[in-house]
Amino acid sequence: MFEFLPNAVSPFADKLGTNDVPSDEEIAHLRDFLVGPTEQLAKIQAQIDEMELVVGQLKAKRESLQTDIDAHKALISPMRRVPEDVLREIFVACLPTTHIAVIDIAEAPLLLGRICKRWRVVAYSTPMLWTSIHIAPLRSCGDRGMAGFFPQLQPVIEQWLERGTPRPLTVSLVERDCIWSDPEFYATSLLRNFLHRLSHLSLCGDIRLLLPLLRLGPESLPLLENIYIIATGTVPFTEYPDAMNLLQLPSITTMTLRVMANPLSLPLKWSQLTDLSLQCSRYSLDSTFDGVAALEVLRRCPSLFRCQLVLNSSRDDASLTSNASLITLPSLHSLFLGETNSWSTKFPRLYGSCIGVFINTNHFTQPGLLELLQSFPLICHLIFSSIHITAALPDDQFLLHLASKHDICPMLTHVCVTSYCSDTAALAFVKGRMASPTPLQFFGAQFLRTMQVDIMPELQTFTSAGLQVFLNYTSPHFDARAGLPIPEA
Repeated sequence: MFEFLPNAVSPFADKLGTNDVPSDEEIAHLRDFLVGPTEQLAKIQAQIDEMELVVGQLKAKRESLQTDIDAHKALISPMRRVPEDVLREIFVACLPTTHIAVIDIAEAPLLLGRICKRWRVVAYSTPMLWTSIHIAPLRSCGDRGMAGFFPQLQPVIEQWLERGTPRPLTVSLVERDCIWSDPEFYATSLLRNFLHRLSHLSLCGDIRLLLPLLRLGPESLPLLENIYIIATGTVPFTEYPDAMNLLQLPSITTMTLRVMANPLSLPLKWSQLTDLSLQCSRYSLDSTFDGVAALEVLRRCPSLFRCQLVLNSSRDDASLTSNASLITLPSLHSLFLGETNSWSTKFPRLYGSCIGVFINTNHFTQPGLLELLQSFPLICHLIFSSIHITAALPDDQFLLHLASKHDICPMLTHVCVTSYCSDTAALAFVKGRMASPTPLQFFGAQFLRTMQVDIMPELQTFTSAGLQVFLNYTSPHFDARAGLPIPEA
């Protein structure tokens, strides 16, 4: 064995670790001194190389042996003995839960057919795995008239849909706005042999590209009950009479529309709808979607369970509408009136006949908003949102009115407000509603200003009894980057 010389016997021990600059004589002495340790290091490295060679050979033998063992263990793997019906249930549990299935070999169901022959046979013979599909754009708009991915994916999609027989289908389809392409390469053409099985259909694209499906009637789509349409382009939806056919199917109960249209002119089967989400872009003065139109839509839909109406205009009328007839919605569970295209507000779990309502107050005057609330006496969860100073509802006057009038929303238990209202008005509201036959259980406020008065001590009696209160204030903030020009690339 070789060992290094310790620092104590080195003639340079007192210089090691310093910044001293050796003389020419000392450099020569250093070189002579390092000959022995350098040879010693080389011999040790040679020994290490020999040992690593032996270790490498042993590792290779170990891997070879492990491969053979694993191959034999695979024969007795419990997974091979899983009954086919259990395997099908496992496969179904592998399907995506946040979206419908996509054409991706890295995700179920396609992935399940790439593991082994048995899995492929079981997967391909399990209709439940193939009952939903999202068909992304198959063509690139950069290539005029080109088929894009259509030829490669056509057999994949058709086989997918065929494997789901005879179960109902859920299909999401997006068409690129390439109206110059051959209609035979439209994704809509892939569904022609499976229309009778469609139960849920989502369409996004130019109306002209979607017309082959939009013009179909009940004889072609006997099972369709849920439709979701996003119509792009600059032409009003109602300019295509044929496109209205799909909206009038007697089987439709759930409908989501993002279209350019006057909502009240849409020929929907309003009375049969149980779930409605409606966003209509404004293209003329008579196509506004305000509080008046919203109430009219609600009057037309007596069977609603959930409703989202995205308003695009407001009115300064003293009341919402001259139509004073009652709005009867015995099954209504949640109502959203705002300026968003998604159900971003989640209501707590509601029971019985309680109703949860989200209202963007920018579209309402105080009399109109009170009239709306009086139309729904079963509201128990209420969210007010306002982000503009010019539409500051609910303001102090509104809150004080709502605090004293217990016949407005008599079932109210949960309230959230975003407003410029004062702390004293918020306090008075909570005290007033706590004195009602159905006291508050939750009050949350996002004040668009700094705190004026700390009202929490005044609410101590109620919070001790179980009332939940959350208050948040917006502090002035200077953003040094606000409006900063973005450099061009």
